Amino acid sequence: MTSDTLIRVLEENLSFEIPNGFQKAKTKILVTVGENEKAVMKKSAKDLVSNHSNCTGIIIPNAGHGISLLNPDFFN
Repeated sequence: MTSDTLIRVLEENLSFEIPNGFQKAKTKILVTVGENEKAVMKKSAKDLVSNHSNCTGIIIPNAGHGISLLNPDFFN
């Protein structure tokens, strides 16, 4: 990973905001976060769940970032 890419990823993680209109979503929303994720990711997931009544949040045990790509069968 280049230093520019790392900086961009860190900036995006630290500047997360719930999108405008998020509360207008009418579908069920599943928010997932890995147990081994950084605290900032867990906080973002918690914020999403607490800001929409259609959200359900789960913490995936023994998982970090990218579980859906690393182990799609398990994730699905």
